[in-house]
Amino acid sequence: MANVPLNRLLALAVMALLLVLWLGGGVTRDSTSADEILELLSLPVIALAAWVLAGQGVRDRLQWAGLLALALVALVPALQLLPWPDGSSAIAWRRQLLGDLAFAGVDDPRLRWSLVPAATERGLWALLPAVAVFLSAIALDSMHRRWLVKWILLLVGFNVAFAFFQAGLPLDSPWRLYHGFDPRFGGLFANTNHHATALVIGMVLALGQAIHARRRDLAGRGRPGAWLWYAGFAASCLLLLPLTTSRAGIALALPALAATWIACGGLGARGLRSPRLLVGTAAAGILAIVGIRAGSGWLEVDRVHELRDIIAGTTWTLGNAQAPLGSGIGSFVQVFEQGAPRRLWLDAYVNHAHNEYAQWWLEAGWAGMLALAVAVAVLGAAAWRVVRARGRDGDALLAGSCLVAIVAVLAHSWADYPLRTLALMATTAALAGAMLGALADLQARRMQAPQRLARHPEGRARPA
Repeated sequence: MANVPLNRLLALAVMALLLVLWLGGGVTRDSTSADEILELLSLPVIALAAWVLAGQGVRDRLQWAGLLALALVALVPALQLLPWPDGSSAIAWRRQLLGDLAFAGVDDPRLRWSLVPAATERGLWALLPAVAVFLSAIALDSMHRRWLVKWILLLVGFNVAFAFFQAGLPLDSPWRLYHGFDPRFGGLFANTNHHATALVIGMVLALGQAIHARRRDLAGRGRPGAWLWYAGFAASCLLLLPLTTSRAGIALALPALAATWIACGGLGARGLRSPRLLVGTAAAGILAIVGIRAGSGWLEVDRVHELRDIIAGTTWTLGNAQAPLGSGIGSFVQVFEQGAPRRLWLDAYVNHAHNEYAQWWLEAGWAGMLALAVAVAVLGAAAWRVVRARGRDGDALLAGSCLVAIVAVLAHSWADYPLRTLALMATTAALAGAMLGALADLQARRMQAPQRLARHPEGRARPA
């Protein structure tokens, strides 16, 4: 049984942590002066979440798999801080580094896995907020889990309001957060592409809440018309996306809407046998095709007019040279500057690969790909459960919308780096934890159903 007061305390703690992460964690740099404060604030939340989890236990195999994926992600930078004294000369780029150090008079260099250990250590500590909200979201009961999702919607709405507020300020106003950037529609995020990611998350979560509220309304158990507020919020997020000027966000929006409809039970228990469901599925398919087509056009524009595709391709190539160890979490800038071709010698340095998967391959090597594979496997198993649940209740709807939001962030990561901000990394972790918690509750009820029927055989004669 869930300890309600303790769950409430944990919910308030993680909501407060998410608030400060959004207020101070929207920058595009991997490490800032505020990061240490945000990471320290995560420690008591981690302790409280661990206490709650220890009391109630991990209830589901999928939750164990999620915790394994989290452990593997944290293990990568931890391993990269270990010494690598003997086998280093067997790898070409390490052998070259040893030769350069010997030429400089360094006889015993004591190399580590990471080429930039200080940056890798910062990357390890940067995981603390995500760990805190992930563990908390798994530990929360159903009611407080819904609080957390609605709190994320409030944060998205607050960021939109702040973006409008900033847009009308003078360029030298102290209320403007990022004076070195154009006065665009970013709000708390320095990169407007990341604001687009937040809007897609808000749109998907609001649509899931609208479907749930509408069903409760029809059953006479909810507030009449409450679903209209959620639907309006989802529509507002969609209509505000062009203000961010993010082509990727706009391209992701329509497939995300279609996927949310399906994940929240759009196919229903009868599949495509219902004419209404058939029409809805066709509409969802058209939305997905339009979005994918728009995304393809966006990628073509990037190849012709921008350097994203070239930077990402170069990063993949550099990653092949750094395998199997990887260059170290946080080492992208230095390694890219040394290995970039002449056409990428720019006036400004390249801060990220604008393709998270290429950058993970470069920095994390085989260990990073293993952690990524486990995380994708967990998402795949969660998606299978969501499809089987067909949006039958509130937990199924919440899990389905969280799943689509996570996949949208991962899709955007193919052309940008939303997970490099503490705010979006922690928000995505919260969605993952909430999804696994909801699916665990669904699984528990599914396992209890045969026991209830065995205790009450007359229930077998009741219509479904």
